Amino acid sequence: MEPNNHTISFYKLQAKKLKRELGIQHTEALDITAKKYGFSNWKHCLRSFDAEPQPSHTIVAHLTFTDWLSKQVNRDSPLGDLARDVKTDSTWPSFDNLENYESYLGSKSAAREAVNALKNAWKSYNANIKRSLQPNKDKIVTKTPTPKNDIRKIVFVKNVIPLHYSKRVPEKFNVGDEAWISNDGRKAIPVVITEVDERHYSFRVERPLKNAGDEYYYRLDEVRSTPELACLNRLA
Repeated sequence: MEPNNHTISFYKLQAKKLKRELGIQHTEALDITAKKYGFSNWKHCLRSFDAEPQPSHTIVAHLTFTDWLSKQVNRDSPLGDLARDVKTDSTWPSFDNLENYESYLGSKSAAREAVNALKNAWKSYNANIKRSLQPNKDKIVTKTPTPKNDIRKIVFVKNVIPLHYSKRVPEKFNVGDEAWISNDGRKAIPVVITEVDERHYSFRVERPLKNAGDEYYYRLDEVRSTPELACLNRLA
């Protein structure tokens, strides 16, 4: 048994070399490497790093990645599929970086779709953390009085069958544009775009009046130009 004082990246590199040399499965190479350096198996190796103190440069957040995923289980999307898989995985670890999660999925021989879902989920999670850490002054939106007759109302749409996420194509909006969103596929809520990034639209709610001015963010394909399209592309 060799001294156990290396990084997780070192162990993964050794496993890759062993896989090429012996022509064995990736998971088998990981286990052999872990045992060589004093662990009972690869999962034991991963857990030992999980127990170490978090690096000082790690983003501090109220929600861990796993906690954030647990809130996505009702989504009809690859993110929702990943969240449901994680919920039923009794050995799912807790890391502070994407690389270790990818390594864990590799040890499980996960499909490419699952790995892609993980990468996208990690981006969304960090975008959520960055928003939560923004100073309140950056979130202040100047409200311009709107003539009473111009205030848009909630619209109820009948007989709409929501599209599957794989068939959706995002619409383009700019900051200040009016748009619509729907949570249930029946009720369309008027909103105004306040921020745009590569994966999300942030917006200010106009109705109902008790929530007017509240800000949220949805995926690009969940924000639409008409009430009908909003219900068709409801929150997944």
